[in-house]
Amino acid sequence: MLELTTKIDFRADHDPFLVKLDDMFSRRIDELGICIPEHMEVASDGTITCLVRGHTLQVVGIPEDDLKGDVLLCRPRQGDAQRLIRRNSQHNTILFTERCDQLCAMCSQPPKSRDYSPMFPFYRDAILLADEDAHIGISGGEPTLYLPELISILEAVADSRKDLSLHILSNGQHFTDEYDVQLKDLHASLDILWGIPLYSHQAARHDEIVGKLGAFEPLLNNLYRLATIGAPIELRTVVTARNVMDLPNLANFIATHLPFISYWAIMAMEPIGYAKANKEQLFFDHSMFSEPITSAIEIANLKGVEAKLFNFPLCTIPSDYRDHCNKSISDWKRKYLDVCDSCMQKDNCTGFFEWYSDAWAWEGVSPILGPQG
Repeated sequence: MLELTTKIDFRADHDPFLVKLDDMFSRRIDELGICIPEHMEVASDGTITCLVRGHTLQVVGIPEDDLKGDVLLCRPRQGDAQRLIRRNSQHNTILFTERCDQLCAMCSQPPKSRDYSPMFPFYRDAILLADEDAHIGISGGEPTLYLPELISILEAVADSRKDLSLHILSNGQHFTDEYDVQLKDLHASLDILWGIPLYSHQAARHDEIVGKLGAFEPLLNNLYRLATIGAPIELRTVVTARNVMDLPNLANFIATHLPFISYWAIMAMEPIGYAKANKEQLFFDHSMFSEPITSAIEIANLKGVEAKLFNFPLCTIPSDYRDHCNKSISDWKRKYLDVCDSCMQKDNCTGFFEWYSDAWAWEGVSPILGPQG
């Protein structure tokens, strides 16, 4: 698994600061307190040494990963730096908060009460320092618990970085008409996709999975609200034993009531966080019984809703449906198994989560030995 923090040595007592490890970076925004490095040198082991505000900064290299171009939040007193934006990644995601008002049974990032608000200015500036045309994710917790602050950051991006695109994960519970105008203006000028979950066509089942009574109705109302203001929506459904048999009916429900979504993301569960504690209730081996998933895809396609499969290794899906699979697992938490070495489709496959193990094994995992499987 790739390291998202690294050790640093900064020859001065200093509060945390941002630095982009690129001395050729043209977008100089010193007024935001960004530190622009000078005289940058990269050693053979990847360690980077440069001058920041007249002091030497040394960033220890990470094996098999290039730090040049990364945006770091440096913490001199702790002697480390967090890699907020990585140049060599297509999966840069800002963990906006760990607070959440839902307790999803399979949550991979269980809620915590830690206050991240002092980090918001760093998040804003890190996004502004991203490379041209970068794609940035914002997740939680629930980012819209801080909707005014989130909107402020998005407005800063819209003012100066319209080349960026953003993917924001939300449970869809906290939009109100108070922010409709601001959000409509943002969507008119900035590429923002909202990833919002719906786990069943049955209100009681959805509420049970998210651990919040009455969540279904405000979710639907806010999906309509976002559609009205022109917001693209990725509707997300994590497949578990609790809802897998609902998928065909959910496909019909989406086509009937939510035809405006950009696409429907059907997602294999990430085996970490609350999912580990609830494994006996949640684990479902789709590689041995894929019919609810493939039927849902067929219904969605027939009714004009684009369905995509996320986090599903190609070999676990029937060959006729593999073109729906996306290489979706973030690079820093992706791995391949020994059995994948002989697979002819390995380069096209999303692989497995780093924490996938024998306890979560799908029986149908096997190498694809031909171009079409």
